[in-house]
Amino acid sequence: MNGNLTTFISSVIYGIPSVALYITTCIVIIKNNKLFDSSFYQIFMFDGFMNIFTYIMGLVFMRLTSITCYNCLMAPIFRHIGNFLPLTFMGTMAYHMAYVQYALTTLVSLNRLTVLFKYNIFEPIWKKITWLFILVAYFVPFLNTHIIFQNKFTIDYLNESDSYTLQTPNMPFIEIYNVLIPFMCICMAISILSNTTSVIFLRNLNIQRKKAETNFLLIMSITCLVQLIGTIISIALLKCNYCSMLSYLTMVLPFVSDGLSLVQPWLLICFSKTMRKEILILFGIKPKATILQVRSLTN
Repeated sequence: MNGNLTTFISSVIYGIPSVALYITTCIVIIKNNKLFDSSFYQIFMFDGFMNIFTYIMGLVFMRLTSITCYNCLMAPIFRHIGNFLPLTFMGTMAYHMAYVQYALTTLVSLNRLTVLFKYNIFEPIWKKITWLFILVAYFVPFLNTHIIFQNKFTIDYLNESDSYTLQTPNMPFIEIYNVLIPFMCICMAISILSNTTSVIFLRNLNIQRKKAETNFLLIMSITCLVQLIGTIISIALLKCNYCSMLSYLTMVLPFVSDGLSLVQPWLLICFSKTMRKEILILFGIKPKATILQVRSLTN
């Protein structure tokens, strides 16, 4: 129980500021839609909505349930929550959103590469059909995760741990991971290749050379590192059903998922001077100033 409580508190400590920052950056983008008139920011906002949903769902149905005892304040809510929320959908999303997260991360990498290569050609295309890419990234994974819908999820009380858990008796782990892991590996490879090509392309063009190269390298390293860790842990969970590190890997994986969900707004304010300025203006810390249209994270 103490370990679960520590995990929950840790998740809240980094999660709430991250969600607040996500919402703030989206407000800034909407409020200054002419300034942030880029396909990247369209993807960022769609990604933000899905990432916030993923984080909140994990916080409530994985972490909060694990620290709720039979007589705790939240216990009556979890005992009856199935009457108000589609638990089977929530349980499916726990696996489905892994596909979506990796797909959207790869989509951002491809967006940067193509727009950098031919801005005048690819940027208008991205602006027109970004919504279609988002729909594909969300709905196509149902070709695999639909098998989870065949199982009824419930929130049950576990007497041995004095806590609640969202579970189903016949979870098709093998069928899910046999498709999910190759998908994660492919997405990771595409992201690495796309970001590396972007860095090489910037170097050859000598555009804002030092700053742009550093920013893209850092973004590539952070994003791909989180993807790589998530992939390795997922493979380990599939192969080590009875190994001594199983409980540790199970504990770490949600944090990796949170990393993919919540790191984007932090990267944005780190690498976008314009976003930092607009956030300060939004809160009245800095006076309004005229800024040119933003086309990349390096501005």
